[in-house]
Amino acid sequence: MSDSPALPDVKKQRKASDTSIISLLPKLIERMRWSDKDQLREVLTELSSKTELAYPAIHKRIEKELRYVMTPTELKTLPKNLVELCTPMLTLDDVVLEDALLADVKAIIEEHDRHDELAEFDLYPRHKVLLHGAPGNGKTMLAEALASSLNIPFVKAKYSGLVDSHLGMTGRNIDTLMQYAASAPCLLFLDEFDCVAIDRSATGDVTEMRRVTNQLLLSLDKLPPHCVFVAATNSETLIDKAVMRRFDFALAINAPGEALIERLARKELDPVRTPGSDISGLADRIAKIALKNMNEVVFLCRRIRRDLVLNKGQGIEGILGLAKAAQE
Repeated sequence: MSDSPALPDVKKQRKASDTSIISLLPKLIERMRWSDKDQLREVLTELSSKTELAYPAIHKRIEKELRYVMTPTELKTLPKNLVELCTPMLTLDDVVLEDALLADVKAIIEEHDRHDELAEFDLYPRHKVLLHGAPGNGKTMLAEALASSLNIPFVKAKYSGLVDSHLGMTGRNIDTLMQYAASAPCLLFLDEFDCVAIDRSATGDVTEMRRVTNQLLLSLDKLPPHCVFVAATNSETLIDKAVMRRFDFALAINAPGEALIERLARKELDPVRTPGSDISGLADRIAKIALKNMNEVVFLCRRIRRDLVLNKGQGIEGILGLAKAAQE
């Protein structure tokens, strides 16, 4: 017989680790409920230790969260009239982007993934992003996919609650919104940004509109780097120049050209989405139709898939013909 020690029972070790991790979950929930940051930090530190070997991916996420638990911010109550807190479902694989735009998005992600390395050089990840371009080309989708890639909650500002007819309330709402977003790692997405970042030189004597822009500038300056702020607009020329200077990235989401339309059409008509049929070759024809935006491409492809289900594809030629005629 060999004198070497017996190998440890990996399954038993994993089970013991799982049991100890699960036992910490009630404590974690309780500390979160009472916003007890000191105790929360202790529980997360223990969870980090217990997940390091068995669950390295979870360990890495906990270590990331611990950085922010150390910050002096306080957990805020969700202002339901101003925001919708979502778990991002889309990923970058779900979004079709031009190569240059994709490179910029990946650069943002890399900076946040390498937060600690930047900190050693007294730097922080760039975290203010403006998405601009014609409607229907995926600005909201890209924001959600970015939140998913960063593995943080997707906080969508409610424009209807943010802009108030009462004097002074819009500025206060912006301050409340930003304070909430700053309380923990998240991606805050604000659509129709030009309506709250109005160029002060174009407002005339409307003092309230100037005040809103001033409040926005103050709030943006105070926003910590663990909050990624993504604003979207169809009219970037209407945004105040001082607000524009606050953004680290201004990314153009352009109307698709023929190559991008073909890529999106092939994705929408992938055989995985058409069981038993392969109509992905139609992407070439769709690309030659002068569709105005990405939404039109998706809508057309879904009409084709629906016809494949309901009409065995007999109406596809008619659908393509009508789409082409509508653009001429």
